[in-house]
Amino acid sequence: MAAIADWLDDRVQEIIRSPALHDDKGDFRDQAKVLVESARADGFSVAEIKEACGGDVERYLLDQQNAMTDVNRQRKLE
Repeated sequence: MAAIADWLDDRVQEIIRSPALHDDKGDFRDQAKVLVESARADGFSVAEIKEACGGDVERYLLDQQNAMTDVNRQRKLE
């Protein structure tokens, strides 16, 4: 599972670059599809990527985006 976690961390950083808060996981539908296809191309199964994302790839991306936005906002306040 460590290999998929490392792979996922790298790919998520490529996907979520511009800070912005999101409420709708649907905002990440296309990115989730790209992420799953990239995982498959790199030898991971759909089940592995979904498990690494807690079962919901779109929600995982939304949560990661919002966490990054919170960190960036906090840095600006300091």
